[in-house]
Amino acid sequence: MDLKVYLKCIRWKNLLLIGYVFILIKFVLFPSYQIHTILSNFQFFVLLASVVFITAAGYIINDIFDITTDFINKPKKVIIPNLVSVEKAKTWYKVTNALGVTLGVFLCLKIEKPNYSFIFLGSSLLLYFYSKKLKGLPFIGNVVVAFLVCSSIFIIVIFELNYPVENPAQFIVLQFIVLLSFVAFLINLIRELTKDLIDVNGDYKMKMNTLPILIGISRTKKIALFICLIIILFLLYFVINYSSEYKYLNLYLVVFILLPLLYTSIKLNKSTTKKQFQKISIWLKIIMFLGVNSILIFSKF
Repeated sequence: MDLKVYLKCIRWKNLLLIGYVFILIKFVLFPSYQIHTILSNFQFFVLLASVVFITAAGYIINDIFDITTDFINKPKKVIIPNLVSVEKAKTWYKVTNALGVTLGVFLCLKIEKPNYSFIFLGSSLLLYFYSKKLKGLPFIGNVVVAFLVCSSIFIIVIFELNYPVENPAQFIVLQFIVLLSFVAFLINLIRELTKDLIDVNGDYKMKMNTLPILIGISRTKKIALFICLIIILFLLYFVINYSSEYKYLNLYLVVFILLPLLYTSIKLNKSTTKKQFQKISIWLKIIMFLGVNSILIFSKF
């Protein structure tokens, strides 16, 4: 019973997506461009475990701080304290977070890059302060979460590639991952704004100062739509300018990213109810997953 609740608390499906991205980059993308990587397979899985544990701890501490708000916004889905006590959840957080940070620091020492330890320590602290303080600030909390999501993709590049980049193939792959991280950042930023629209009633009662409360639902939607437009224009620029080099990738981007994002934007513009915003959030998660799969198309397979 405890394991089932723990897995629910740490959002295991989201953690699987992180693992999926890491494995695609390490075992599909890098080999397809014959890129020599620094980490052994064991060290790679230590890195992955560290990122997963720190992210999982972030979900737990967020649920602990959001107990009152969650009872208002989603009373039927409250995990803490309905399924597990606050004290036990705090223990889960401490152990999970400690495992993540310890594994990260161990890896940094093992590869003789102790300065990289601050990545894991900083991520852990940022997740804690986001849940405690930053979440209630307009836009800042949204940016922090979106940044942490995209950094979880980019962190593998920091640890796996040699610098300075001189190999042309390595430079191409690095560019692709930077672009993927940038799009992931923007999509998650839209999703975080959408979640604020979903939770506006509970956040208002808790006197939180999220963007929909500060400037209103309509203006928040316009900001989210503007970010959607940035992604669409950015992808269109890529498709038009690299039509000959990446034919299959461009076709994939148009069919599975651009068109779904355009559809989601139209639906977001028309959305007014909590249920409608929840559907938008699901669509954005699907688009994110489809975006990750572009790694397969970009790879030489």
